[in-house]
Amino acid sequence: MSKVKKIIIAALIFVVLAIVAMIPIPYVIESPGTAEEVSQFLTISGAKDEDPGSLRVLTVYVEQATVLTYFKKFLKHHEMVPAEEVFGDYTPEEFNALQDFSMRNARSKAVRVAFEAAGKTVERHVNGIFVTRVDQSSDFRDKLKVGDIIETIDGKSPGNTDESFEDLKDYLAGLEPGHTLVLQVKRDDETMTIRAKLKMNSRTGGIRLGFGGEVDEDVTSDPSVEFDAHGVSGPSGGLMFTLEIYNQITNSHLKNGHNIAGTGTIELDGTVGRIGGIDKKLVAAIEAGATVFLAPDDEITDEMRARYPDIKSNYEEVKEAAEKLGTDIKIYPVKTLDEAIEILKNL
Repeated sequence: MSKVKKIIIAALIFVVLAIVAMIPIPYVIESPGTAEEVSQFLTISGAKDEDPGSLRVLTVYVEQATVLTYFKKFLKHHEMVPAEEVFGDYTPEEFNALQDFSMRNARSKAVRVAFEAAGKTVERHVNGIFVTRVDQSSDFRDKLKVGDIIETIDGKSPGNTDESFEDLKDYLAGLEPGHTLVLQVKRDDETMTIRAKLKMNSRTGGIRLGFGGEVDEDVTSDPSVEFDAHGVSGPSGGLMFTLEIYNQITNSHLKNGHNIAGTGTIELDGTVGRIGGIDKKLVAAIEAGATVFLAPDDEITDEMRARYPDIKSNYEEVKEAAEKLGTDIKIYPVKTLDEAIEILKNL
C-alpha cells in the first residue's frame, strides 16, 4: 500500500471517529454551574446597592451527552442523567420556551412578593395564559403549541386581577363535554383563532380541558425593576431575586458583608419551593466563596413519597451533600421569604 493511500485511509478513519464521537446519546450531563451575584441581573431605579456582601443565584450546567462526552460522568461532581428525566416529553424547542417562561414568571413573582413584603404595591398586566402542555389525546393536538399565549377563551380574558382569573376558571368548570372552545391565541407575532371540542374526563365525568397553562404577566412597579437574564433560565432563582429586590427597596442591609448563596422558587404567598440539582449548586456556591447557603425546606407529601420512596427535601439533600464534601458552609432551611429575611437579619 502506497504512502498516499495510507494517509487517505488514516484521514477517513479520523473523520469517521470524529463523527461517531459527536453522536448524541439519550442522556444529559449535569455539573456545577455559576454562582453569580443577583445584583448583576437586575437594576432598580433610584436604588443604590451600598450593602456590602453578596446574594448569589446558583445554576446547574446541563449539556447533551455524546459518545465522546460520555466519559465526563466519571469526573468529580458530574452526573449522567436520562434525558427523559430532564426534558420529559418536550422537544428541545418546547423545553427552552418553558425555561424562558419560567424565568420571566419567577421575575414577576419576585417583584410582586418583594414589594408586598415591603408594604408597596405593583401594577399587573396579564398578557394571557402561557401554554405549558398540550394533551396528545385532545382536539387541541396539532392546533395549540407549547409557548402559545391564549389571550381569550370564548371571548373571555384572564384579566389583570386574581378575581377575574377565578371567574374564567369558574366559567370553564361549568362547561360540558362536546362544547366547542374558541381560543384567541398569539404565536410569535401572529394572532389566530383556534377551535376544538372538549372531551369528557373519564375519572370525574366533567370536562378535560386538553391543555395546561400558567398566567403570563408583566409587572410595573415604583421604583421600577429591570432584569437582564444573562442567558440564565428556569424558576430556581426566585427566592434570591426576591431577597435582592426586597433588600434594595427597603435598605435592610441583609447582606451585611456576608457571601450568601441560595436557591428555591418563590410563590405569590411567599412560599419557597423545591428545585433540582441542589448538590451541584452547593459546589458552585462553595467555589464562589459563599459562607451561607439558603435551601428550600420543602414539604414531602404522602403522594410524592408513594411515587418516589427515597425522596428527600432539598434541605436534607444539601445537608448530605455538604457532609460528603466536608464543607463548613452554614446551611439554613427556609420555607418562606419571611424566614429567609429573619435568618439574614440574624447572621
